[in-house]
Amino acid sequence: MDVGIITGSKTLSVEKWAKAAGMQPDMARAIDRSIREPEETPYLLEKIVASFSDLKRRGKDEVRNALLRVQIYCAINSDSDPIKVSKQLFIAEVLEKLLFGSNLLMMEEIEEPVKQAKKGKK
Repeated sequence: MDVGIITGSKTLSVEKWAKAAGMQPDMARAIDRSIREPEETPYLLEKIVASFSDLKRRGKDEVRNALLRVQIYCAINSDSDPIKVSKQLFIAEVLEKLLFGSNLLMMEEIEEPVKQAKKGKK
C-alpha cells in the first residue's frame, strides 16, 4: 500500500502529514505501520489510542479520513493480495470503530435493515 493512501497525497510523507494535522509523528507512524503490518497492531494499539485523545478536531478528521481511504483502497484492490488486503481492511475498520465509536462506511449497511424493519412494523 502506497503511503499516499494514508496521507491523502502521493507526495506527502507520514511525518509531514502528522505535522500538518497537528499530531505526534509517533502516532502517525504507528497508524501507518499498523495498516502496513497488521500483525503489529496489538503492539501499537496503546500508542494510537493514547495519542488520539490529545488530538484536536483537525487531527481527528485526518485520522478518520486516512482510515476511510484505507478501507476504500482495500475494497478496490481486494484481488491483488486478498489475505493482506483483508487484514488491512479489518485493522482500518477496527481502529475507526475504536477511536470514533462507529464506522462511516458500515453505517449505511447497518441503517438500511433497521429502516426496513421499521417500515414492516407500521
